[in-house]
Amino acid sequence: MPHPALQAALDARHDLGKYVSLNLRFLPPDADRAALREALLADLTQTRRGPSGGQESAPEVWATCRPALGAALATPEVGQVDAAIQHIQSALVGLQADTLDDEALQALAQSARGVTAALTALTRRLKDAP
Repeated sequence: MPHPALQAALDARHDLGKYVSLNLRFLPPDADRAALREALLADLTQTRRGPSGGQESAPEVWATCRPALGAALATPEVGQVDAAIQHIQSALVGLQADTLDDEALQALAQSARGVTAALTALTRRLKDAP
């Protein structure tokens, strides 16, 4: 059984890191605004979907995963996820209301990809730790 912080990081990488940018991964680089917005809506507002139809947003999933990280909370990667999730949280209303401009949508996509990258780096750090 992995160290508890490593297991929590693996869980966060799966539950949040995998799904926060899942649909973004399949977009072509020249995707139009509507496709980008649709991918972001799915990835950020329906990050975790339960068998009974319940859905959790990316910030909600992070709020569930974060406390279990324990000692790993002091790592730069957790700080990066915190910052990205704050940005995502602040933009969700605009995303849902379709009031974000193209630049804001691109920035939101970068934040989603940043969560994935930071959680991958965190699990790598914890796996490599003595």
